Amino acid sequence: MAKLYQQKWWKRVFMKPVKRPKVDIEKDLSAIKDCLMHITDDVTFLQDQIKALDELEKERKVAHSKILSVNIETQQHVLEKLIGRYQSFQDDVDINGLRLKMIASEFLRNAAKAGKDDIVKEKKHDPQWNFQW
Repeated sequence: MAKLYQQKWWKRVFMKPVKRPKVDIEKDLSAIKDCLMHITDDVTFLQDQIKALDELEKERKVAHSKILSVNIETQQHVLEKLIGRYQSFQDDVDINGLRLKMIASEFLRNAAKAGKDDIVKEKKHDPQWNFQW
């Protein structure tokens, strides 16, 4: 008798093939380009907020107890802006990293189809191409 995991009904129920997501390289590259065009705005904003927070922290260290409360509240408002914008910035970068990873995988598939096995073999073992940094 065949083992449970070798029976047809088991394979039909539990061993469904994994569907590979469709990769539209041009669309993904366009999204990455759009993000990179707007990244300077994000970086400028983040730098300004960090500079303001740094100045507030320096002031806090020498502040009298009367204005310490105002300083802390101001730091809170700056941090709220900074954290919110930084989260969006990081999400955009992470999403574009995933897009780039999918583009790299699709490239390797296309290279394999084109008979460029040497490129595929070299890049499959490259930590950078596997996004292991």
